[in-house]
Amino acid sequence: MRSEPAASPGDPASASSRSFIETARRRQLIDAAVATVNGVGYHRASLAEIGKRAGIVKSAIGYYFSSKEALLLELVQEAFAALGESALDAVSGHECATARLRAYSEAYLAHVDTHRHAIAAAVEIVVSHRTADGTPLYLVEDEEDTALLRSILTTGMEDGSFLRMPLGVATGLVEAVLDRAITVVQRDPRADLGDLRAHAVPFLLRSLGAGDE
Repeated sequence: MRSEPAASPGDPASASSRSFIETARRRQLIDAAVATVNGVGYHRASLAEIGKRAGIVKSAIGYYFSSKEALLLELVQEAFAALGESALDAVSGHECATARLRAYSEAYLAHVDTHRHAIAAAVEIVVSHRTADGTPLYLVEDEEDTALLRSILTTGMEDGSFLRMPLGVATGLVEAVLDRAITVVQRDPRADLGDLRAHAVPFLLRSLGAGDE
């Protein structure tokens, strides 16, 4: 999944110039947008509905976000940037590829479990939103999104920790297993991910020829 989407267009203020109150209001609107998207879907998530859930009149939202698109894309950016940071922090204390992949995968699943509502809303937006040229957002490729995972897999295949295969295949297989957690919580926001978290990582390591020691 995406970890570092481009900055939201039309954002009226940079993070460095925001006041405490403005930052709090933006947080309030993003949280309301998460609840709205998860409740009624991307297309029905109007600024009026988001403002209602946030307790902010629609006319005032424009002070914080220039449009519905700007608000929802910031939600996406924030959700996946946090996921990426969790994975990066988890691998930073490990050197060997097997330990780094284990830490990456466990952190990814734990983050989805803990922040399931924000992640589910972000995925709904990514699947439903289209760029200016009509391309679905989820089809917009950015190598930065998978840079850390590809680096871990490349190192592991080069030093013999993992079976050799095309990097794109290995990356896609790991993403498919880990993103199962997102699919589960989208279907049932209250789903227990315990079994998936317990078995997914050993499965991935064995599939790559690393075992799960």
